[in-house]
Amino acid sequence: MKFLIACLLGFSTSSFAADMSVVDVRRNITLSEDDTVYKDFYINVTAGSGLKKNLVVTAVRKINVRDASGANAVGEIMVPVGQLKIIAVYDRVAVAREFTLLSRDELPMLEQIGIMTGDRIDLGGSFIDNSKPKRRKVSEADTPAAATSPTVTVVQTQIITTPSPTETANPVVSANPAATASTVVQASLQTAEKLEKSVVSDNTTRNE
Repeated sequence: MKFLIACLLGFSTSSFAADMSVVDVRRNITLSEDDTVYKDFYINVTAGSGLKKNLVVTAVRKINVRDASGANAVGEIMVPVGQLKIIAVYDRVAVAREFTLLSRDELPMLEQIGIMTGDRIDLGGSFIDNSKPKRRKVSEADTPAAATSPTVTVVQTQIITTPSPTETANPVVSANPAATASTVVQASLQTAEKLEKSVVSDNTTRNE
């Protein structure tokens, strides 16, 4: 009986020790759009974890399922989120980077997309990938590849205004007041001379 209890305790302890998860996520600070974006996922490592460089593992998320009222717990499910590629392994920590995110077409939906802190590491179906990582720049990481900027068409309309007859008939007034006064005086003198000549001519005609 004691031997059975010891075996059960040993199995439980080893299972708990082998439980690996993402404990932190960090991203480098970029200074320009040409800088490469790095996003590292830190995984707690235990003895005999089996993690090694270039190993691709699956990150899964535990989701608690409750009824519609939210009062009663129905159960828990482990939903695959994406795959991580190990780039370095240390004594108690392994560093990984995103390999791919799994489509939700045939998997349960997630309230928050992307691998995050707390997601567990599943070694089932893991494999070695020796291909070189693809570098992503700031512009590629922040802007979706399929996104296109909208095209804006600017139409210019020219409005032609025809002056009214009243505006055309208005005389041009000189901006120099002295020149305007001199012109008025000359016009008055010429009119007086014409009147004087007209009177003299009329008197001559009557005398004859």
